[in-house]
Amino acid sequence: MKVISINPGKCTACRLCELACSMKHNGVYNPVLSRIHAMIYMDEAFYTPITCLQCDDAPCERVCPNGSIRKNEGTGVVELDQERCVGCKMCMLACPFGVMNFNEQAGYAMKCNNCNGEPECVLYCAPGALEYREVASSMDYKKKSFAEKIKQAYGEV
Repeated sequence: MKVISINPGKCTACRLCELACSMKHNGVYNPVLSRIHAMIYMDEAFYTPITCLQCDDAPCERVCPNGSIRKNEGTGVVELDQERCVGCKMCMLACPFGVMNFNEQAGYAMKCNNCNGEPECVLYCAPGALEYREVASSMDYKKKSFAEKIKQAYGEV
């Protein structure tokens, strides 16, 4: 299974990921309608995009009262059927990461679907903070990154 892998160290808070996402899904450049959001922490000068993690045991799917959120067994992506969504927002309350969104005008929930295997946010991420990769290689990258930080903290041994 492939996931959107995030490297906060490369994020510049340009928000191109948000614009690409909203254009792909809604035909307008409007970050409010994006399924990915760049979190900006000015005091710490830290920026990171956040989006759906495609949980194995997705809380949003479990609480959806009419089954509009389901895991696609073929791709592993937790998908939302907007036509079945009744706009109850239970999925937003259940998501432990706060990445479920809601389109107020249309009255339905929104979540990342990895653009059916070709995420626009990754395509337009100029600094390279987003990558679409296999879960195993994503984890290897994170382990290496963490190990490098430990090495820097402790210096040469």
